[in-house]
Amino acid sequence: MSNKNLFVKATNMIWTLFVIGICALLTSFLLIFLILSVKLNAVTLVFYLIGLLLVGPTMGAIFQTVYKTLNETDNKVINIYFNYYLRGFKSSILLWLPYYFLILILCADLYFVSLNGKGTFLMPLLLLILILSMISYVYSLILYTKFVMKIKDIIRFSLFLLVNRPIKSLTIIILLLALYQFYKHFGNFAIFWGFPLFSMLSFLFFRKLLVQIEMKYVNH
Repeated sequence: MSNKNLFVKATNMIWTLFVIGICALLTSFLLIFLILSVKLNAVTLVFYLIGLLLVGPTMGAIFQTVYKTLNETDNKVINIYFNYYLRGFKSSILLWLPYYFLILILCADLYFVSLNGKGTFLMPLLLLILILSMISYVYSLILYTKFVMKIKDIIRFSLFLLVNRPIKSLTIIILLLALYQFYKHFGNFAIFWGFPLFSMLSFLFFRKLLVQIEMKYVNH
C-alpha cells in the first residue's frame, strides 16, 4: 500500500510540475515567441529586454506555486500560479531587477570581449560573477517564497548565504548545470518541466537550511 501511495504522490507531483510549466510558458510567451521567431537586432532589442524583464514574475510564481504544492494538497494549481503571478508581479520584478541589469551587463561584456578578442583575460572573472549572481538569485527566490521580508533584505541575505554556505552554493551550481543539460539533451520535455523541477529540487535540498534560518533569524 505504501508503494502504491508513493507512486500516486509521484505521479501527482509530475503532473503538477507539468501544469506549472504550462503556466510558466504562458506568462513567458513574449520571450519564447521572440526567441523562436524574431531575430535579435537593434529594432527588436527593446522587446527582448521586456521579455527578459518578465522572467522575474514568472520565476517568482513558479517557486511560490511549487513550494505550496510541496506543503499542501491542492488541485487548483492554475489558480494558485496566476494568483501568485498577479499578486506578486511588482515585488518579483523588483527582486529580479538588480540581477537583470547585472546579468545584461555581464553578458554584453562577454559578448564584446569574445567578439573583439581584447581583454580575454577578463572572461573567467566575468563568468565567475555571472555564476555567483545566478546563485544569489536562486537564494533570493527561495527566501522570497518562504519568508516575508523586504526586497533589499532578501538580496542582502542571499549574498550572505552565497558567501557563508559554500556547500549549498555548490549544490545550486550543480542544479543549474543539471538544468542546462536537461534543456540541452531533452529540450522537448525540459520546456515543460525544467524550471518547475529545478524549483522543487531547490526546496528539497534546502529544506533543512530554511528551518535553520527560521529558527535562528526569524524566531529570535
